[in-house]
Amino acid sequence: MPASRSRTERWRDSLQQIKDRSGGIEFTVARPGIDPEANSGDLVWRVRVIRFDDAELVVEAPVAMGNAIHLGEGVEVVGILSVGQNRWMFRSKTLGMTTTPGPRGMMPALRLQMPEDVERCQRRQFLRVATAEVRLPEVDCFPLLDPMSAIPAEIACRESMHKGGNSTLMPEVGPVFKARLLNIGGGGVGLLVPRTETSGVNRSKLIWARFDLRPEMPAPLGVTARIVHTHLNHEQDVYAGVSFEFAFHAAYRPFVSDMLVNYVQTLQDKQMSSRKAA
Repeated sequence: MPASRSRTERWRDSLQQIKDRSGGIEFTVARPGIDPEANSGDLVWRVRVIRFDDAELVVEAPVAMGNAIHLGEGVEVVGILSVGQNRWMFRSKTLGMTTTPGPRGMMPALRLQMPEDVERCQRRQFLRVATAEVRLPEVDCFPLLDPMSAIPAEIACRESMHKGGNSTLMPEVGPVFKARLLNIGGGGVGLLVPRTETSGVNRSKLIWARFDLRPEMPAPLGVTARIVHTHLNHEQDVYAGVSFEFAFHAAYRPFVSDMLVNYVQTLQDKQMSSRKAA
């Protein structure tokens, strides 16, 4: 039996390994009717595996700035299971929210229908299999030269979101470098910076990041962020662990949280509309 096929058939062993190490999987709310020409991106949440059996997979609830995001029952999701350089994808549906013991008492968790099988991603396809595809959103990153100059830019971004426009006001920044938004978790986000752009990562720990989550958001979301750690992957691209920075403008935090919650709700609404139309 080929090694890749053997690993795929034993994917539950990999899931058990992830759980035993208090690791996580990734998932995104499935986008109904993806247009292959569209420039839309999928926000991927990284969540810890709590428990699983033949019927369901329970993971911690996705969060936005520490606030749990609630998903309704029957929401279609695409899951991603990674061990080392091996990556599998699967489709599932939510079974509703629940609670589970956490370090500070009971915490919200999400029940997913246990998939019957998974598909292994080919290395060059990254996050694409025969039955599903995840498109990582684009992120424009700028070394932030003056953190205080980001405050007017954040205020302008908030106003433009409410008015359906696209703010062009920028803080005092250095040259742009490109990245992709890999995932978002309780402690921040993960960015993938291609090796052709990695020189920008070392210019400043503070960056101005513009996340393009259109059409679910009316315009790119600009946020001050801090690069916490970096490492090279096997293709010499840089993985950067990044946390949002609100020390200079605390009032911006609830707005960013609301935008992320609204993003998920918009996708749920689109799924419901798509089912009714069918």
